[in-house]
Amino acid sequence: MFVSSYESAIDAKGRVSVPAAFRAALGGGTRVYVWPALGGKTCLEGGGEQLMAMYQQTIMRLAPLSPEREALTTAIMSSLADLKMDDPGRIKIPEDMLASVGITDRILFVGALESFQIWEPDTYAAYRADMAARATEPGVIGALAQPYGETVAAGGVAGIAPSGKGED
Repeated sequence: MFVSSYESAIDAKGRVSVPAAFRAALGGGTRVYVWPALGGKTCLEGGGEQLMAMYQQTIMRLAPLSPEREALTTAIMSSLADLKMDDPGRIKIPEDMLASVGITDRILFVGALESFQIWEPDTYAAYRADMAARATEPGVIGALAQPYGETVAAGGVAGIAPSGKGED
């Protein structure tokens, strides 16, 4: 799982170190996939082989000639960079991808559960402030009720005791 955020510099050769916690979340894999984020966000999205396998399986379940499959295949699969992480954990994101989201010398890796995002730090600060304000809206908080209830009803999350039933 990709969580938290980590700011880093891009070195003189255009490489950036993938945060150690994110390397661990990649499960030892050395391939990193990066593509322009969907939904109008000014960032890149990334993940490892497990995420790409999930996306592949999900997209392939759509009808082969459907406009939805075509849109997602074009937006994700044909737009991604397949990057190889070196031994110290660095990747080189294509310059045109970085430029498309305004990244020059500083880069921010942001965890997004099964994937991560790559932002220009100041752009993310504004986005984060907007999302923090939205998170306090009743509809957003209320959206958690049903999935939370379903998770609890199904026995919770493996390895996590429901509230009040944990060990002291």
